[in-house]
Amino acid sequence: MPDPTVIAVDWSGAKGSGRHKGIWLCAKDNDGEFSRGRWARAEVVDYVISTAGPIIVGFDFSFGLPAWFAHDQKCETVDDVWRRAEEMCDEWLLPNATPPFWNDRLVLPRDQQFRVCEERYTGAKSVFNLAAIGMVGPGSIRGMPHLARLREAGFAIWPFDDPDDRTVIEIYPTPLRALAPQHDVGPWRSDDERDAVVSARVMWDHRETVAALRAATDPTTRLEGDIWAPTASL
Repeated sequence: MPDPTVIAVDWSGAKGSGRHKGIWLCAKDNDGEFSRGRWARAEVVDYVISTAGPIIVGFDFSFGLPAWFAHDQKCETVDDVWRRAEEMCDEWLLPNATPPFWNDRLVLPRDQQFRVCEERYTGAKSVFNLAAIGMVGPGSIRGMPHLARLREAGFAIWPFDDPDDRTVIEIYPTPLRALAPQHDVGPWRSDDERDAVVSARVMWDHRETVAALRAATDPTTRLEGDIWAPTASL
């Protein structure tokens, strides 16, 4: 099988569907790499869908919700979670956030803030946090419906599916940069470009590990998702 194209996307939770200053994409293959900013969310997904396989795409937003909240929302599968996120997006992301979501005041005990996979990372942000620096909440809630669209277009979404010719994974740029400081070489036009480029370089270096992945079998991971890491030490 030929080497895949790898694409890393530094996502954005900005309100609206237009172009967002914070969205950067980096694509890398045997011919080199390019980075590009000021994408709209739908435009990114259109580009990914239009790119021929084999392809591995990494998005830096949470692919699921903590299991306790998913169950509270009557979600039995991650497909239910993605549909619920689309239905409830505007309500969950109101400026006067309703618990468990919060803006300026933490309202949850730690054991309810995170997915199991996020507990591995010092400094991880909760999907319920809508206001902190580096927050992932708005981007995740607005991103989940796009995962459903990608699956409908024939993409495997790991860890819910076995990898295939066209595979999407969840990435966390901060530990990827720490793993490969040799790739953190600028100059960068923004931190968002840096995260996309360095993540794409690490994904390229470890592209074989994605093909070796398998769909999760435990119920919690199949509902919450998981963060791809090239080594078990991350």
